[in-house]
Amino acid sequence: MYKPEYHASWGLVIGINSYKHLSPLSYACNDANAIHGVLLNDLDFPASQVTLLKDGAATRNAIFETFLSFAQKANHPDDRVVVFFAGHGMTYKGQRGQIGYLVPVDGEPNNYSSLLRWDDLTRNADLIPAKHILFIMDACYSGLAMQRTVTPGTQRFLSNMLQRFSRQVITAGKADETVADGGGPKGENSIFTGYLLQGLQGAAKDSNGVLTANALMNFVYQKVGQDSRSKQTPSFGHIDGDGDFVLLSPNHQHLKASLQQDYLLPSIVEVPETLFPPPSIVRPSYADLNGYTDSRHPNFGRNESTNKLGEVRRVKNGDNNFSKAFSWLSLIVEPLADQPISMDISKELERLKDPYSFHRNSNPYERFPLLRNQRTTIDSLILSEELAYGSEFLGCYLHIENSGNIEYVNNSVIFIEFDGVRCFRYVPVIGLIWQFIFLAKWLLGNVGYTGGVRYLVSLVGTQDTVLTDFSQEIGQSNIKWMQPFSYDDHHGGLLKLKCPTPNLQMRYELVVGNLNEPESRKIVDDVARQLGLAFNHQSEPRCFNYCTNTFPWKQYLPAIS
Repeated sequence: MYKPEYHASWGLVIGINSYKHLSPLSYACNDANAIHGVLLNDLDFPASQVTLLKDGAATRNAIFETFLSFAQKANHPDDRVVVFFAGHGMTYKGQRGQIGYLVPVDGEPNNYSSLLRWDDLTRNADLIPAKHILFIMDACYSGLAMQRTVTPGTQRFLSNMLQRFSRQVITAGKADETVADGGGPKGENSIFTGYLLQGLQGAAKDSNGVLTANALMNFVYQKVGQDSRSKQTPSFGHIDGDGDFVLLSPNHQHLKASLQQDYLLPSIVEVPETLFPPPSIVRPSYADLNGYTDSRHPNFGRNESTNKLGEVRRVKNGDNNFSKAFSWLSLIVEPLADQPISMDISKELERLKDPYSFHRNSNPYERFPLLRNQRTTIDSLILSEELAYGSEFLGCYLHIENSGNIEYVNNSVIFIEFDGVRCFRYVPVIGLIWQFIFLAKWLLGNVGYTGGVRYLVSLVGTQDTVLTDFSQEIGQSNIKWMQPFSYDDHHGGLLKLKCPTPNLQMRYELVVGNLNEPESRKIVDDVARQLGLAFNHQSEPRCFNYCTNTFPWKQYLPAIS
């Protein structure tokens, strides 16, 4: 329904110093002027689309009518609306809890009809087609009915937040607190608005230059709470929806026809007014459901599918034996964004019947080896190959769910037990990790998904195993790596470098739409380095040519074919 962009920007800014029936404020109009200026000058809100109401102009009728006018003005689904209020707030006790009110310039504390009930705004926000509305209330009152929608560890991407509905709010303080009139960092605004302005002008941006409402609100919450002069406790969260209002992005991409680059947003836990919000429902991920949550657990990675894997046990000058696998490589890609994904299993089956369908005339890192045997279920496609011809065991399989989760598991290429020594093959492991990322990009790209994913690299059953099959190509100074089981490996020194850890897992997050060779190389280099550490290789990663960062594709490609 929504696009990863904004169509138009609208604003209502209110500041009241001179109340008719309440004590005056000194800085509310300054606050409104400053926010109005930032909207126009820093956030690209058109002056004609931002209404500024101050003092005598900020009557109840004027505020309410201007807000309701957005039902006709902000009538495009990809519009955004900001409402800022600086003034008095009040809270009254109702039959079902506290009720918050904003006090317009003509408001009388004992005349409810002269006040602006907070939920009159939130309920009437349903009339406004704009996907994002942000309420910023420099007033103290309660009864906001906020919800917490972002939990610790939640991963969010800019494109996804732009395509999700949201109604968000931050308020300066609670019912039993008094809004600080003045005391801001520069002495020209309230404490709340002073820090709000700092955040809007860049202090709350993340490392990529993105500023969302959640990040801004968290910045203000932290700054106000830590200011020694403050006696306020801001609250912030969602009233409805779970998107995030975007205020800034590099080159204002959020205001352009297409998002040029996606960004992973920091995980920020919202702070709603209630101290005990209802628990969030956390759905287990694909990795959780298949046993890849805790690499320390003795049953890590064990599930119905991996129970069908076998492994090769080779005896010197003897035959190969096949038995149930205890060690394998699992590669999982899970889409992180909540953008709906629906793969057509039938279409994917037709594409994958041609093992070269996605990497003709491509780079080596895009030539993932597809599998011959194909099986479908109601919601997934499974490709597999036996460990050996006629074997009861599987050597590898590729599992593709229609929801976008993708897993590749391999034992046949990356593991062998040779003369009692259990070995992971370094070059095949790294090559498959590299190629699988691009397979996932291709599969997800077929259904238009270019957002964020979690990439889990798991080696199961690593305890007391060694690394073998280093790069055999010549590297720096015309030297090659010494190999385990070779005559040059005097006294079997490399065979003593065994991993003490039962299982290994490395987790990465990336935007598949941005994936290219340099981005993939960052993951590959990190995995190679982590494996070297895990197996106590105190040298450059031996999966690359000697003391270089060149991967031996000529060695790898025949090994997996």
